Amino acid sequence: MPATNRQRVQVRGRHFVLAWTIVFLAATGAIVVRQRAAYQAGRRVDSLRIDRDRLREARADLQSKLAALKSRPVLGPKIALLGLRTASDSEVVSLRVERAR
Repeated sequence: MPATNRQRVQVRGRHFVLAWTIVFLAATGAIVVRQRAAYQAGRRVDSLRIDRDRLREARADLQSKLAALKSRPVLGPKIALLGLRTASDSEVVSLRVERAR
């Protein structure tokens, strides 16, 4: 092999190694960027789950308070102050509503 051919093969080989190194580094960089984004998304999801659990607890607390405020022992005295009474089980009241024309 003449010296010029050997130099060409050597140059091609160097470029080949350089090209594969660049491809490897680009792929590795893309993987690192993707993993970093996934890690941040995972942290955000965990934060949102914690917030959701807190909101569910607050909702359950408010619903129990509302149920207590709507109970007969709480509403009974307020109804009596307004001069109203509770209906008995056998009482039937028919309300007529006129149709709109």
